[in-house]
Amino acid sequence: MNTHKNFASAHWRKLAAAIAAGLLLSGCAMQPNGHGGVMVGLDTAELFGTPLSTFRLRDGTEGTLRKDPQGKFSIKLSQAFRVVPLANAITARVARVENVGERTVVIVETQERGCAYRYEVLAFQGTDVLQWTIGNCKDRPRVELAPDAKSLNIDFPNYNRLSRQIYTDSRLLNTSVPVPPGVDTRLVPFADDALRGAAPAVVNTPIGESAARVIPAPPAPATPAAPKATPRDTARRHGAPAKAAASSPAAISLPAPRTSAPAPMIFQADEIKPVVIDLRK
Repeated sequence: MNTHKNFASAHWRKLAAAIAAGLLLSGCAMQPNGHGGVMVGLDTAELFGTPLSTFRLRDGTEGTLRKDPQGKFSIKLSQAFRVVPLANAITARVARVENVGERTVVIVETQERGCAYRYEVLAFQGTDVLQWTIGNCKDRPRVELAPDAKSLNIDFPNYNRLSRQIYTDSRLLNTSVPVPPGVDTRLVPFADDALRGAAPAVVNTPIGESAARVIPAPPAPATPAAPKATPRDTARRHGAPAKAAASSPAAISLPAPRTSAPAPMIFQADEIKPVVIDLRK
């Protein structure tokens, strides 16, 4: 009898240990330690934290933005142990998700101490992640996916120009471009919660009328001056004898100057190096 009880007790202890191990395994997370390695610890966000939002990657797997009991934010993929930490964020939300080329680009809007708007650009391909941190701390960017879905423009207002970050082919480029017609860099906010262009502000107009505040189009080019009259034309206008008009030197007809199409505008672009994270390690 005692042997049977001891066997049952040992069986239940093994079962409890296996369950505990499974719970601990599911609640483990790996984070970079800043020296090329990783730290393995208890994933308190998985066990006790709050999932804030979920997004789907191109391959059908899911990622989750979480907040742990200590108020720290991170992103974890459903098929990975390692997480993407948002170390300095005091608030965080997923603002935009787009499939660009071979990767899924996720833009997370965060707030840091002394910085109202900070953005994490995360490009996922399987468990490989590229991470950039951008923003000017005061504006939401306008984000526009190219028609061929191979690039993503992230525009911040910068006085009379736009500061543009271009994600394409696993790279993030930084450049400055002119403000397109109809875009007002003075609008507050510059973009809405979904990082699309905010509705133009309406200025005070007479009752029954409304007008959007936009940058006016550039003035039309000046009308070219009329060509000067030749001596022959002057003679004809004043009724001078034909002989006198003929003796005047004739105007030389020159071929019209050859016009060529304006050359495309090329802007200097610098590449912003990413933080590379392999969620398998």
